[in-house]
Amino acid sequence: MASADQTAGHGRPEDLAGRVQRLIELRTPEGGKRPSYDQIARVINEAAGKNVISGAYIWELATGKATNPRIHHLEALAGWGGTDVRYFFDDEYAARVEPQLDLLWRLKASGVLNVALRAQGLSDASRDQVGIMVDHLRRLEGLKESDGSPAPPSQS
Repeated sequence: MASADQTAGHGRPEDLAGRVQRLIELRTPEGGKRPSYDQIARVINEAAGKNVISGAYIWELATGKATNPRIHHLEALAGWGGTDVRYFFDDEYAARVEPQLDLLWRLKASGVLNVALRAQGLSDASRDQVGIMVDHLRRLEGLKESDGSPAPPSQS
């Protein structure tokens, strides 16, 4: 458990390094290849439209070599990771958002997030039909039901 000083943003350097590493793990698709520090920097810099951070500096943060980063570097990493800069300093915040980040990036990597976002705004009846189609496709591909409940009978 972190002390009040650590939670207020004065954590140990190894805590920051661990959080940087953990954020990279959360962004790595299950069974996928971990992005290089240079790849992460490239994505961050392209999104910003300017050179914000280097791969070498991300490595320094992730290994604890850099212990006093500028806030804009951490904001850039947090944005890349889909979280707030508090992730690096606030133990309670990090513990609360890590499961959400894990789910977010797993859904995104699997393509499920794209389907869910496209279904946004549809009526209840249309969303029910999407669910029926997904259940049907799962059966065709020999997959188990996603929620354990039986699928509706086939209409073929």
